[in-house]
Amino acid sequence: MKKFTSLRLSAAAALWFVILAGGVAQAQSGPTDSPATVSTLSSWLQGQYMTGDWGGTRSALEAKGVTLRAGYLSESAANPVGGLRQGSAYTHQLDAGFDLDLGKLIDLSGGKIHVLFTERAGQSLAAQSIGSIISVQEVFGSGQNVRLAELSYEQSLLGERLNAKLGWIHASDDFASSPLFCYFQNNGFCGQVAIVINSGFTIFPSGSWGSVVKASVHDEFYLKAGVYEVNPTLPLAANGFKLGTSGATGVIVPGEIGWQPRLGPAALPGHYRLGGYYDTSDASYLGSPLGGPPSTMRGRWGFYFQADQMLYRTAPGSRPGQDQGLTVLGVAAYAGPDTALLQSYWQFGFLQRGTFAGRDQDTIGLAVSQVRVSSQLVSAQNLANAQIPGSVAVQSAETAIELNYRAQLTPWSTVMPNIQYVMQPNAVTTIPNALVLGLQVKLTF
Repeated sequence: MKKFTSLRLSAAAALWFVILAGGVAQAQSGPTDSPATVSTLSSWLQGQYMTGDWGGTRSALEAKGVTLRAGYLSESAANPVGGLRQGSAYTHQLDAGFDLDLGKLIDLSGGKIHVLFTERAGQSLAAQSIGSIISVQEVFGSGQNVRLAELSYEQSLLGERLNAKLGWIHASDDFASSPLFCYFQNNGFCGQVAIVINSGFTIFPSGSWGSVVKASVHDEFYLKAGVYEVNPTLPLAANGFKLGTSGATGVIVPGEIGWQPRLGPAALPGHYRLGGYYDTSDASYLGSPLGGPPSTMRGRWGFYFQADQMLYRTAPGSRPGQDQGLTVLGVAAYAGPDTALLQSYWQFGFLQRGTFAGRDQDTIGLAVSQVRVSSQLVSAQNLANAQIPGSVAVQSAETAIELNYRAQLTPWSTVMPNIQYVMQPNAVTTIPNALVLGLQVKLTF
């Protein structure tokens, strides 16, 4: 076996650990320290942003309607056991942008403009060492370059009962979306990657032209529909600032019904989403004989159900979605097997917020997901083996399990070590199951 290569941290993350360790040491040191120094350090560690309030400039801008945002997210991973070979990989995302509240700026109530740029770089452990369909680093891919991620206008009407957004946006931000599912590093949990693989469902940071309308018909119910350009050329490295429609193959039209109840005497929050989509693009027919002339079909479609429900609350949070307690997560999805590589997908897991004494915002996550390959493709693989025995590895299903602990070190930083186990990488039995050790670092500048 090759010598196991240890996980790598970026220079920025390593520097942050040095700064934080020194800062905590100073904050906890004895009476010889200057009270002013300790107070300044404590304010920095307890602030909302790593770069602080810039002497009040940041707060002043927000009061006028200009909110600046930037962040860093890295994901390192290594597989000491299993996969195609042993290896390690690091990838990161840097983002910077701003939001304009037009109600404050020009008295246009409910109007907002969103602008965001990203830079992604690094390697995928799944691609280079494991051979799995689903990445073990959710921040990898969909635009490994510097790019314009979002340029959109949003308008709320009727007391925020009606909301519309249009511009350079992502279907994955608007449909089948919940921040709770991104408390995991494996891409099978964060983001509906099966929908993305099966269709032209755009996913951050690679946007496309689109629009979405959401109508809140009741405090607990909403309806949502959108339309987005499908353009496979947009994630390419050379197209980070491509805004033209050359290369477009059609549009994808998703729809979603949502129920957001608060159940029982404790008013425990839940979110339930039922949706579907239709992509008008031509797609390869997966039942075509392998090695023969390919054939295509018009249209790709699928359905999904997504839910999260708090089971019990140990303490209320200071902000919505920050309650301490146990939440159960679940997803089920199905797509047309004629054109969808992943015919079905399911996910089930738990997220506990609030772990030990004084760790109110730390979380423990445990989840399992499985993707099953198109029955049409499997039939074509079996047919190829009937003609030439052993010529093709027949695919079935790939399963991933993740256990993690996310530590909220400061309001603007988290560290999340995690353990993943990938069974039947690439949905075949010929690749050994892989044990993955991961580390996610997140900073809000």
